[in-house]
Amino acid sequence: MPKKVTLHDVANAANVSVATVSKALNGTGRISAATRRQVVATAQRLGYHKSTADTHRRSGLVGLITSDYNGRFSLPLLTGAESTLGASNHAALLMSSHGRADLERNHIDQLAARGVDGLIVVGDTTNPRPPLKPSTTMGLPVVYTYDPSTDPNDCSIICDNVGAGAQAIEYLLSLGRRYIAVIGGSEDFQAAKDRARGAQRTFTLYDFHPVEVLFDMWSEEWGERSARILLDRHPHLDGIYCLSDEIARGAVRGLLAAGKRIPQDVAVIGHDNWFVFCSNSHPTLTTFDNNIPLIGKMAATYLIDAINGRPHRGVFAVECPMIVRESTDPMRRTALDNSDRIFRKR
Repeated sequence: MPKKVTLHDVANAANVSVATVSKALNGTGRISAATRRQVVATAQRLGYHKSTADTHRRSGLVGLITSDYNGRFSLPLLTGAESTLGASNHAALLMSSHGRADLERNHIDQLAARGVDGLIVVGDTTNPRPPLKPSTTMGLPVVYTYDPSTDPNDCSIICDNVGAGAQAIEYLLSLGRRYIAVIGGSEDFQAAKDRARGAQRTFTLYDFHPVEVLFDMWSEEWGERSARILLDRHPHLDGIYCLSDEIARGAVRGLLAAGKRIPQDVAVIGHDNWFVFCSNSHPTLTTFDNNIPLIGKMAATYLIDAINGRPHRGVFAVECPMIVRESTDPMRRTALDNSDRIFRKR
């Protein structure tokens, strides 16, 4: 009968102390990520198995790694995640990779060295991303948010941009608008492709066609310029679906400058519910909210499930609710959301 591998065997093979082996395998104490990896690799090579008591020892910490440099996506997601993590006696550690793969790996090393129980990876583009390498995660469960993993066996949670695009056109058609255009930013973004695809799905369903679909930049300047282009080419234009609030705010400015009334002459819909653009000036924008706090809550729930041995696999889409404001409803008068008002709400 083969001899059972002990902590002493792992320590001797890895040339470290028994205490260091214990810390590395249980995710406790302050040891470097490199040492932890060395110990774990040695234990696996020798066939060491932790006892049942060790297996259930948890740190109560979860790492959130974001490429979102200004907090626009990561902070609402953290808010949603914390409500669920707190109920499970977990706390979150937030670190920013600034979109750099080397910094992302370094942060994971640091979090692993501190014994986190799992990772939530927060994107900011909606573009599919390569999964973290097993040599990086070292067995930690991972949930990807906003930017899905390209591996279908991973757990990814995203916004339902296709559904939002479909609903936008259905709503404009329900208002009696028949000359509808779509304005997007760069087609390199998956969000642009998905929102436009959803819009086209509804056009096809009702046997309509957009008067034009334009792509260029995610900017107010492009929104204003594209509105002028559309009015020149399509004088009967009566509805615009913009794939971001930033574009929508520019389009509104261009339409108003041309003497059009919003929404009486042209109804405008945006996407993102970013208060800086959608509710900081009149007319306030009808838009779609990306429901990021709910994505965070769902990510935390799925990560806790994975930590407890019940992983979820595949891509899960969260509905983007539509928020109706002045740019599509002439009877509506919406209070402006400026920074002072937001701070006073706290």
